[in-house]
Amino acid sequence: MNTIKNKLLVLFSVISISLFSCADLTVENLNQPDTERALASSSDLVTLAEGLYRTFYTGLNSYGAIGMGTAVLADAATCSWGNQGMQLMGTEPRPAWDNAPNYSYQAITNNAFNLMYSINSSATDVLKALDSGIDFGSDAKRVEALAKFMQGVSTGYIAMVFDQAYIVDENTTTEELSSPTLVPYSDIMDHAISKLVAAATIAKANSFTISEAVINTPGGLSNDQFAQVIHAFAARFMANVARTKAERSAVDWAAVQSHVAGAIDSDFNIHNDAWETGFWYNEMLVYLIYPGWARVDMRLINMMDDSYVSWSNDGLNHPAPDSARIADVAEVDDRLWSDYSYLSSNNFRPERGLYFFSNFRWTKHADYIGAYDKVLPQITLSEMHMLHAEALVQQGKVADAAAIVNDPAGARTVRGGLPAVAATADAVMNAIHHERMIEQYLTGKGNEWMDMRGMDMLQAGSPLHFPLPAKILETLGYELPFYTFGGVGGPGASTGGWK
Repeated sequence: MNTIKNKLLVLFSVISISLFSCADLTVENLNQPDTERALASSSDLVTLAEGLYRTFYTGLNSYGAIGMGTAVLADAATCSWGNQGMQLMGTEPRPAWDNAPNYSYQAITNNAFNLMYSINSSATDVLKALDSGIDFGSDAKRVEALAKFMQGVSTGYIAMVFDQAYIVDENTTTEELSSPTLVPYSDIMDHAISKLVAAATIAKANSFTISEAVINTPGGLSNDQFAQVIHAFAARFMANVARTKAERSAVDWAAVQSHVAGAIDSDFNIHNDAWETGFWYNEMLVYLIYPGWARVDMRLINMMDDSYVSWSNDGLNHPAPDSARIADVAEVDDRLWSDYSYLSSNNFRPERGLYFFSNFRWTKHADYIGAYDKVLPQITLSEMHMLHAEALVQQGKVADAAAIVNDPAGARTVRGGLPAVAATADAVMNAIHHERMIEQYLTGKGNEWMDMRGMDMLQAGSPLHFPLPAKILETLGYELPFYTFGGVGGPGASTGGWK
C-alpha cells in the first residue's frame, strides 16, 4: 500500500462534486464542489439522492466509459477502430494499457474513476446530512437506502476495474483525508459489499417505493424489489472482482449463493427513453451494434457453431449460417439465427490485423438504434442463474449446478436449443461461460472481460485491471512514466489465454 501525504484533499476537491440536479456525465462545476448548497435542506438532499442512479447508469453506459474497449479485450466484440481504446485493447499480441497523460483515450479510465467517486461523494453528503439530524420525515429510510446503495455500486465498480483506490465515506475524517492510504481492490470490494448489505437490510425493513423517475425500470420498485436488485449487484460484484481463476475459486461462494437467493426473480430492466437529452440511454450499446462499428468476435460464433473458425487471422470471409444446420444439429446454438445478422464482407482496416475481421453483427436489440426507446436488461435472470450454478460448482455440488444449467425452462434450452450437459465440473463451467457470452452479451459493462479473467481465458498480456488514471496520478504527484498493467510478460497481465 502507498501512502501519499497531503494530496487527497486536493484530489477530492477535483472529483468530489455535487450531482445535485440529476446532471448528466458532463459536469460544469467540476472544480467547485457545492456541498453547502447540497446540505442546505432535506428537499435538496432528496433530489440529490434521487438523481444518482440515472447518473450512474448513463455514465456507465456512455461512449466514454470502459465497456467498448473491455468487450474487445475479452474477444467478445471485435473492432479495429481506435475509438475508446478498442484497437489498443484488441491488438495481438496484447500490449500494456497506455497510461500516459497524452494517450488519446486515457479519458476512459479517468471518466470511470471520476464518475464513481463523484457519485460516492454525493451519496456520502446525503448520509452525513442524515447523521447530522436533518429531518427527512417519513422519507428518511428510503433516502438512506438509496444513498448506501449508490455508495456500494460506485465503489464496487472501482474495485472491479482498478488495482487500488481510496475508501471514503461518511466516517472518513478530515485528518484521514489529509494523510490518505491507497488500499487494494479486495479491500475496496469488501467496503462496497458492506454498503450494499446495509442498503438491502434497510430496504427490507421499511416500506417505500422507488419511482421510475429515480430508477427507470417499468413500474418502479417496491422496497422488497429494490432489495432484490441490491442483492443482484452484490452477487455480480463478489464473483467478478476476481482477477484470476485461483482468486475466483477463493470467492465466498456461499455468500454469493445467499445474495442470489435474495436477488431478482426476473430481468432487471431499464427503460431507455432518449439519447443524450438528459434522460436514460445506453450509448455503449449503440456503438457496439451500429452498422459499420463493432462486430461479434468469431470466437463467440465458433462457440455457437464449431464449423466456424474461432480466430479469423487470414482475412477470408465466412459463409452465411445455414438455417437447416442450426435447426437440425442439436449442438448448434439456435441464437446464432435469432440474435445475430450475417455480413458478407468486412470494412475494418486490414493493416491493423486481420484477426479483427468478423462476418457477424449482434442484432438482438438492433431496433434500439434510431428510435432510442427500448426496455433493455441491466441484470438478467440468466446471470443470476449462472452465478447460482457456479456457486454450486465451486462448492462441489456439481449435479445441482448441472440441473440449473439444463433447466428445461432456461435460456440455454429454450432459446439456444442446446442439449443437456454432463454433470462434470468442466462441462458445467463451460456451459456457464457459454451463457455469459451468448445470452448475457453486453448486459453488464465489463462483464465479459471480468468473466474471462476469472477463468484465466484472456489472451496472454491482457491487463487484469487498470492502474489509477494518469490524471489522478498527476494530481497525486507521481512522476512519469506512470505505472500500468498488461503486455506479454508484463505486470498485472494474463498469462493464460483461450487461444
